[in-house]
Amino acid sequence: PSDLLGKALDYAYKLWPRMRNYALDGRYHLDNNDVERGQRPSVMGRKNYLFSHDDKEAEDNAVFYSLLESCDVVQLNPLDWLTDVLGRLRDNMDEDEIIQLLPYQYKKSRE
Repeated sequence: PSDLLGKALDYAYKLWPRMRNYALDGRYHLDNNDVERGQRPSVMGRKNYLFSHDDKEAEDNAVFYSLLESCDVVQLNPLDWLTDVLGRLRDNMDEDEIIQLLPYQYKKSRE
């Protein structure tokens, strides 16, 4: 049991019930590539934050990236949303007006 073959057999034996389910039911996926593919954009964004020169720049990147990801969550085209919102922003806007431009509120106002 302590050599490499014994460890491999022990590992396979512990996974056998799940492997059996995979073989008996076609709804089970052998890998999680779909999930990993969905997480890739946020991971790449996180890697890019490492190149920020200071904390403020990293925070700005995180806010911007979060807004774009929020567009995906509420099924808005990020480019269309960003183009429209940047055209509407003014220096003297109050907080409530800015909140209405966030992706979730923006989509509700368009429906």
